[in-house]
Amino acid sequence: MFRIMIVVTTVLLLSTVSLGQATASSDQETIRLLVQQVKELQEKVQALEATQSGSADAAAQPAALQVQQEPADQSGNSRPSLAAPPGLHELGGIQWRGFGEVNYKVLDQRQPELSTFGSTPGSSGNFYTGDFSLFLTSRINDKASVLSEITFSEQPEQLFQVDLERVLFKYDYSDHLRMSFGRYQTGIGYYNTQYHGGRWFLTTVDRPLITEYAHDGGPLPTQAVGISTTGLIPSGKLGLNYILEYGSSDTNRPRVDGSPGGDDESNGNHVNIGLFARPDAIPGLQIGGSFYHDNISNVDLHESGRFGQTIVNAHVVYVGHGIEFLNEGFLIRHAEEHTTTVFNMPGFYSQFSKRLGHARPFFRYQYLNMNPNSIFEDILLRCGPSFGVRYDLNDNIALKTQLDHTHRKGKPNLNGLQLQLTFAF
Repeated sequence: MFRIMIVVTTVLLLSTVSLGQATASSDQETIRLLVQQVKELQEKVQALEATQSGSADAAAQPAALQVQQEPADQSGNSRPSLAAPPGLHELGGIQWRGFGEVNYKVLDQRQPELSTFGSTPGSSGNFYTGDFSLFLTSRINDKASVLSEITFSEQPEQLFQVDLERVLFKYDYSDHLRMSFGRYQTGIGYYNTQYHGGRWFLTTVDRPLITEYAHDGGPLPTQAVGISTTGLIPSGKLGLNYILEYGSSDTNRPRVDGSPGGDDESNGNHVNIGLFARPDAIPGLQIGGSFYHDNISNVDLHESGRFGQTIVNAHVVYVGHGIEFLNEGFLIRHAEEHTTTVFNMPGFYSQFSKRLGHARPFFRYQYLNMNPNSIFEDILLRCGPSFGVRYDLNDNIALKTQLDHTHRKGKPNLNGLQLQLTFAF
């Protein structure tokens, strides 16, 4: 409508200019002023359209520049977030967002499960701030950009540690080839590629244990330094995507049962291959899997201290129409070098939630069965349900309540209540 008005106005003014030249030169100044006004109106309309276009893009792509939540394939084909806060801040060409949380966790035992997140031995309940995350991106040109994720994590005794979770130089040659160089989050399965720092994006208070960050006790090598490539595979309506990664990991994992010490796996170079489909016939559905292999050390348990580690993943996920249905299975295989010792350790989780107005009730069940002679002797068999609700006060503040029941092999069952206030800015 703005453009039509301007075209009509311009035609009338041009006609007026021609008539003025034929009749009286005294009208030239008036005509010049009118033309100048039209030009100013055109500039204002263009600026308004650019603003509206930018707002539309931000609403349509809550994962713009992969600051808030990267897509499952890290390829730019974003999947809408369940609760993605609008807008990005910009300072000197750098776009940024921040995410924080305040938590309270109480267990029915005096010894906390994990001494991270500020949990203090000898107390059944604690307040803690968890992770404070900053996402920063800067576009170099149409194809190249830089992404970083800086996290301030609370440690025991309310000390804080700064961690550069991700730092990537990204080059998007095309939709079929998108490359990232630097420290990335490994593409093992769905959860680890879809959800990064900032628990704002999680429906639940925490991540499933099988997908928890390694520095918070999770069994997977969640981060590495190297090259990650991803993109579309020409497949018509099947919507195939691939992930290829080659990098170096050095996983240092604390023990989830709160026992002293930890596991330094001293990982070597790894290879990870992933493939998944997003069929056009069922928007929101993703089916795929991944294959990961590297070598790790375990000198505390075996003289050779060297294992070949293979991790196989399969997932079926549906996110759409207010429904979230996540299902992933893992098989972790450790084969000791120069022996016949092999550990096959399964794990899975299933999570369902449904948005009801501002509330999203959820249910999750998780299962891990780790060999007592493996590097995961602190985890052993753990399984049980979690249920609760997330309530979004607005686009930037959410409250979560979660009840957990965990069966632990050789130990009493563990029950817990977690409360979380999470925010984005």
